[in-house]
Amino acid sequence: MSAPRVLHLFANYKWTGPADPAIRSAARLRALGLDVRFAQGSFMHRGGEHRIADELWRWRLPVVTGMELRKHFHVPSLLRDIRSLRLLLARDRFDVLHCHQGADHLIATTACRRLANKPVVVRSLYEPGAPKRGWRERAMFCRTQAVLAPTVQAQEGVRRRFSVREDRVLLQAPVTEPRVLEGPDARSRWGLSADHLVVGITARIQPHRRFDLLWQTVRYVRDQLPNVRFVLLGRGNEQDTEALVQKPIAELGIADNVVLPGYQKGPAYDEALRALDAFLFLVPGSDGTCRAVCDAMAFGKPVVSTERGILPELLAGRRHTEVPGFAVEESGRALGDALLRLLRDPSERASCGAAALRRTQLDMNPSIAAERTSELYSQLLAERNG
Repeated sequence: MSAPRVLHLFANYKWTGPADPAIRSAARLRALGLDVRFAQGSFMHRGGEHRIADELWRWRLPVVTGMELRKHFHVPSLLRDIRSLRLLLARDRFDVLHCHQGADHLIATTACRRLANKPVVVRSLYEPGAPKRGWRERAMFCRTQAVLAPTVQAQEGVRRRFSVREDRVLLQAPVTEPRVLEGPDARSRWGLSADHLVVGITARIQPHRRFDLLWQTVRYVRDQLPNVRFVLLGRGNEQDTEALVQKPIAELGIADNVVLPGYQKGPAYDEALRALDAFLFLVPGSDGTCRAVCDAMAFGKPVVSTERGILPELLAGRRHTEVPGFAVEESGRALGDALLRLLRDPSERASCGAAALRRTQLDMNPSIAAERTSELYSQLLAERNG
């Protein structure tokens, strides 16, 4: 039996939160021997950067063109894409359509309606809750054969709202790539020594990311541990950086306890994460799966976060009640107390870090996730052809 032909769709050209796991998932499946293609949309705002196209080229994923794949609902574009996909499916006979966003899910399920040989449709979700139950969502999910949900809440919500078979809504925690744990770190580059206790936070500098809460936490912890240093790994526009970072740091007198290396990527980001004793995360941004937290856990770093979104589930106890960190109420004191608990106790810090690493190796392992997805495809196709 030949390998199934699979087309992944992603309705956005920007490098948003789900983009990285979507492309990595397709690449891992292709590495398993499946005939995987990725639909590369043509729509892009004037002056924009098509990061999806760049990353598809970097991962050497074969692409399919001919659709716009806009993120937002746009009727003329939607109708064009439905026609284009229907012609593509009739010509190339894909067995599986794997959707990653609401817009491409709508295109895929609508395009399949009048086909004699329908492919199976799979949807990956990236938010902690199930999609709302609107007319479009009802139409999409009633024509969907399986869903991959990142949390128990999303899993149960899809089953309840859209009456998808229980065994067809699979729990798949966000995945993260294995990291090289040993290697150079950024402490010397930041002017820090082994005597400093270092807490990192990765966040774009934007008003909704609760930087006020960050500085409350810094001051609270600094007052009890003067040798602590908080490292902000992120960037923003000049106005937001001044208002949300530079001004409050000066007003609170915490400049000596804050390091601002800016946005880091590639090996520099790996060095930054290796340098940390703990990782702090406040509120999710555009990425509902909180990839920054998953990355820190893959380096064996204990995490402290608020209780927003997926964060409590990422940090929940698993095997033998081990916990990779603490999700606490949204206050500087609560976050500070959790950090102090870790920073003052090397054994608990090591235990939480080890639990974080084990969680990524078992529940969040991309190779295991790809194998499970491949098995799901096979089961769905056997059911369709049986």
